[in-house]
Amino acid sequence: MEPKRAFVVELGASWKRWAKHRTDAELAEINQCLHALVEGFGKPHVHAGLGVRRLTEQLFEFRVSRELRVVFVLIKPGTLRLVMCGSHDDVRAWLKSNT
Repeated sequence: MEPKRAFVVELGASWKRWAKHRTDAELAEINQCLHALVEGFGKPHVHAGLGVRRLTEQLFEFRVSRELRVVFVLIKPGTLRLVMCGSHDDVRAWLKSNT
């Protein structure tokens, strides 16, 4: 039995700017999905339920709802940094201007 991997979640510099446009209910839902992500990151079957998708070599997104996605970067083994949240179109525009 392998030991449980622990993840540290950091908030990126731009996270507050993106998060301030979300309602309290959306932020609570993001937090709930984030807990599931931390528990299941690296387990493909769990990824499918969260809609985890690789955007670049280090950037990933997970679906909170049909309309809301969260982009995060895997900066070290065991550290996830939340970068932005928004719609599919917001994510595409952000990627275009930041990668």
